[in-house]
Amino acid sequence: MLTKPEPLRIRLTRLNPTHHRFEAIPADGGVTIRELETRSFLTHDLVHYALESEAGLTNSFYGQLARGQDHEDMLQPISVEARQTEFVVGPLQTAIMGEVNAEAFVARILEVKQQIGGDAPAWLSSELIERVVKRLRGLQGRWKATPFGETMELVFPPVVFPPVVFPPEA
Repeated sequence: MLTKPEPLRIRLTRLNPTHHRFEAIPADGGVTIRELETRSFLTHDLVHYALESEAGLTNSFYGQLARGQDHEDMLQPISVEARQTEFVVGPLQTAIMGEVNAEAFVARILEVKQQIGGDAPAWLSSELIERVVKRLRGLQGRWKATPFGETMELVFPPVVFPPVVFPPEA
C-alpha cells in the first residue's frame, strides 16, 4: 500500500492566449516541466486536481507526480485507482461545459461501468461530484484572473485547515 505523498507544488504559468507552462515540483526537489496547449490540457489537468483533491486520491495523476514520477513513467502499468480516475475525469471534463447534474452524471458512469464490466470507483458519489464541480469552478476563476506571464500555484494534496470556532458572545 502506498503512503500519502509529500506535498507537490503545481505551477501553471499563463504564457499567451494559447499555451501555458505546467510545472510539477515534488518534495524531493525534482521537477517536471511541460509547455502545453491550454485548450487541450488545462481543463483536463484542473479536473484531475479537483477530483483527486476532493476524493482524497493519492495514487492517480498528481499523487504519482508527488512521488517523483514523470509523465512518461505513468503510461504503463497504470494503477486501478488511476484507471478509475481517468474513467471519471474524461466524461466530467465534457460535462462541465454545461450545467452538471451530479446524480445523473454518477448514474451514467455506473451504467457505463456495468455495460463494459469492472468495478465502479467506491469513492464516486453525487456529493463528491458536486464538490468537484465547485472546486473546479473556483480553479477556473483563478486561472481567468491570472494575467499573462503570471503563475497560478496549487498544492497537492491540498492543505485543509480545521474550521475556526469562535466562542459564543457573552
